Amino acid sequence: MARLKRRTLLKATAATGLATSFMPSTFGQANDVVGVAILGSGRGTTLAHWFSTMKESQVVAVCDVDRSRGEALANKVAATQGKRPDVIADYRHLLDRNDVDALAVATPEHWHAPITINACMAGKDVYVEKPCSHNVVEGRLMVEAARKYKRIVQVGSQLRSAPHYQEAWDLLRKGEIGNVLMIKAINNQRRKAQSPRKDELPPDHVDYDMWLGPAPDRPFNHNRFHGSWRWYWDYGSGDVGNDGVHQIDLGRWALNLKAPKAVSCSGGKLGWRQGVQETPDTMVVTWEYDNLLYVFEQRDFTPYRMQGHHQDNDNIFFGDEGYMMIDRDGYRVFHTRGEPGRSFQQPWAESASHYQNFIECIKTRQQDNLRADIEEGHYSAVLCHLGNAAYRTGRRLEFDAAKETFLNDHSACEFLSREYRKGYELPTI
Repeated sequence: MARLKRRTLLKATAATGLATSFMPSTFGQANDVVGVAILGSGRGTTLAHWFSTMKESQVVAVCDVDRSRGEALANKVAATQGKRPDVIADYRHLLDRNDVDALAVATPEHWHAPITINACMAGKDVYVEKPCSHNVVEGRLMVEAARKYKRIVQVGSQLRSAPHYQEAWDLLRKGEIGNVLMIKAINNQRRKAQSPRKDELPPDHVDYDMWLGPAPDRPFNHNRFHGSWRWYWDYGSGDVGNDGVHQIDLGRWALNLKAPKAVSCSGGKLGWRQGVQETPDTMVVTWEYDNLLYVFEQRDFTPYRMQGHHQDNDNIFFGDEGYMMIDRDGYRVFHTRGEPGRSFQQPWAESASHYQNFIECIKTRQQDNLRADIEEGHYSAVLCHLGNAAYRTGRRLEFDAAKETFLNDHSACEFLSREYRKGYELPTI
């Protein structure tokens, strides 16, 4: 895997006419306002809302390769905070700006790691959406960059800021359902199959080469563009990484699981039989830990909730003395023979809490207080990437958690990283 040294990045940046005087952020004054740049105008619209409405932060720039979407988001931000942020297409213009303390990365997944790593090297803090990486190697490099450059890097696993989860995990640790032997994470969605579309020239207001970034050079196609990129391996990780990662993260967080010792997967395009998407709409992934199985079920053809579940997505913890069902609105415990136990039910809606935690940690420089630190996000993304590798190989894969590589299948290791397009290689941290 080729990677650029930092001095090479600076030289390349200078060649494009961008400033190169990267200065680490020294932010930390309690009364200062954190300047945030929003990258991407899809999920980035939600991030911009929170960072522009909190008194401790302000959106100072919007970065989007689609100029029309960037301008529209800048107008929304201006209506909220009173000051219109700058609009740019190339994120490298942000790296030496003194008014940019943090980058909020809501780009397609294949850009998460390059932007985050370069931002850390430039002395910026980062809020990066889930899954944090496009592959396993990238995720570990993101952790290393955050630690080496002492940056605050929060992952967009916002369910970690819903307080009832911590209450439920305390019950598990105290033995409420006995010894937990299996976890099931469930992702029910209703997603339509894509019909074929012809390749075409990219719109004039889109910097398509920058959008491709490290991905292979391919013609522009709307099926692989806004939102739909998630279903193509060059840019995304399918729904296991898109939405399933939330439930996967919760089950792992509950029992402090790291990487597994093996993974297997069955799956396919069942609801998408006529679609052109590359990723599966149906998956059953099993991660093997010592004395525990962790199972993920995905169904992207289901227009209904499961019987007995309050939400479309859920986690179930099976113990030898009962089980717990939990979703974003609460939890329910059932003991032996199905007798009801403790429960909590209260509708939850996303709030400023997760973003406020990020801003507070920027001010205090207390990385340990992050609710979704980059290493936590990395381990959850690892489970997604391993599940996809098992699906794509069709084999059970043994994993060395310490070295983060496969033990029994050298050919499967190609799915732990990727080839980077010339000019868009990862930097050497």
